[in-house]
Amino acid sequence: MTQDANVQPQLANTKATGPIHHDVFNRFRCWQGKVPEGCIVNFLGVFTRASYWHPYIAESNAYPQDRFVKTEYPPFDEEYFEWVDLLEAVVSAKGHFTMLELGAGWGRWTVNAAVSLKHLCGLPHTLIAVEAEPTHFQWMTEHVADNSVDPQGLQLINAAVAREDGRVGFYAGETNQGGPSTWYGQSIGGPQIVDCVSLNTLIRGLQTVDLIDIDVQGAELEVLEPVSQALDEKVKRIHIGTHGSGIEEGLRSLFSRLGWECVNYFPSFSSPQTRWGKIPLHDGVQTWLNPTYSSQREDELSILRKKLQASRQEGARLWPARQKAEEYPYYTSQKQ
Repeated sequence: MTQDANVQPQLANTKATGPIHHDVFNRFRCWQGKVPEGCIVNFLGVFTRASYWHPYIAESNAYPQDRFVKTEYPPFDEEYFEWVDLLEAVVSAKGHFTMLELGAGWGRWTVNAAVSLKHLCGLPHTLIAVEAEPTHFQWMTEHVADNSVDPQGLQLINAAVAREDGRVGFYAGETNQGGPSTWYGQSIGGPQIVDCVSLNTLIRGLQTVDLIDIDVQGAELEVLEPVSQALDEKVKRIHIGTHGSGIEEGLRSLFSRLGWECVNYFPSFSSPQTRWGKIPLHDGVQTWLNPTYSSQREDELSILRKKLQASRQEGARLWPARQKAEEYPYYTSQKQ
């Protein structure tokens, strides 16, 4: 699939009465052209087969008869924060862009990254996408081919992401929740045994990572916590889809102890008021930035002092709960 070469991209219009898009979108022009039958398109010109997600079928069918579409920037919904994190990571990359998409589905954020790099600067890239569900993985191979993603620097891994390498039970195929095109909540714990890979293995050979985009349906804390030191050394930004208050609190504690900057912290099943208005969420959203890679020029000692201060603050916050647990162990265990 290729975009119409005779069509020049145009800047998308933002409604004056609505929220203003994040500044990072100004670096990208909205695509317009003819969309292949059975596909939808986003503002970057990324084509997606409608069969991958059943609501896309109605969207594709609603296109004009000639399939000529003028795209707009994404709506202010749950995925908007993910778009901002991706594009900011791309814009700020220097020399080489490296990204991991964990729980990748059909690899949409991997492909969005590759195409946005092509539009912006053409940086060489290392893109690693990990997905365990067999049908979704097959769709991912189609999706990267449909959008002419350069296979050089691209690694697609058919596995679950877990605490350790090995094999694990996983929900796949048709389930009580739905099938591959109607449900994307596949997680560890199901009846089908699949390969699994740890984040430690995935980042072992990498120098720096511009972005980790992780949505692993409840395994996010157990995946991230064992490699906290490596994350602190190598990773610039993490976008996390979260699933439950306990996990969300654990992630906040983890990254606060590392001294990372919290950009987004929105709980699952909430409707937070954001700079783009009130946005209903199903999954929670967390974005964390590593101050070691901050664009603001600071000496190493200043960064270490800030990280130590943040770690101490988190320790002070957790200390009363620990004291209570030690004083009333029965009460605490029953409450949990």
